[in-house]
Amino acid sequence: MGIKKDWQAEKKSLRELHNELTGSSHELSHGVWPFSFTHEHLLNNPKMEKFLSKFNDACEKKEKAEDQLLLELWNFLPNDSPLKEMGAEKFYSFWSRLNRDPYQLAVVDPEMKIIHSMILADQFSGDGFNPKSERFQIYKNHVNWIMSAPDQNYLERWSKDFIKCKNKAKKPDQGLLKIISTFQSISISWDGFTLDDCPDSKNIMKEILHNQSDDFQKSMDFNSKIDWDKKIMIASKFVPIIC
Repeated sequence: MGIKKDWQAEKKSLRELHNELTGSSHELSHGVWPFSFTHEHLLNNPKMEKFLSKFNDACEKKEKAEDQLLLELWNFLPNDSPLKEMGAEKFYSFWSRLNRDPYQLAVVDPEMKIIHSMILADQFSGDGFNPKSERFQIYKNHVNWIMSAPDQNYLERWSKDFIKCKNKAKKPDQGLLKIISTFQSISISWDGFTLDDCPDSKNIMKEILHNQSDDFQKSMDFNSKIDWDKKIMIASKFVPIIC
């Protein structure tokens, strides 16, 4: 099996499935729509044209970071791995942003550099896997395959990534998680009529500073613009924040 360069074929297939199930040919921003209202609500408002353009750019940036990490994992998997044997389309639909909470991924891999973090996020954060889900069964099969030690090089990399994710989950980046959860909260509550309370970096910072104690703010290293800008840039890999 050759080196995979992108997920274009898988994305096309998922778009076609979406159109078939919904009867709509309209494509949402990179499969991401965190708001409680429809895409048309903003699309039909001329005042939101600039916001939508920036939001699309933020989604593209987020998608690019996620897809690259997932691509590295796919290309690293041995051909006889249960994850590889399921096929690229199913693998992508199971482990991409469409079926994963970005908050959980940020818990175990705040820098988005651990190639197995995409499939280990459920192991160490949130409520874990749904034991009745097909995704859990595939993960379980993959772990059983690893335990049979068919590929020593892969086993060593898996073990290192497993430990890294486990350690990160014990002491997660609270500042990063606060930004992500605040983005999600503002996105749900935003009515989409004005930009005064939209989920951009300015309003996220305002919300955090308004609701948190001085001790919390100090612990998050939000005391300078440089610290804040750095943290926001990292968070924008997990959620589509307009910086």
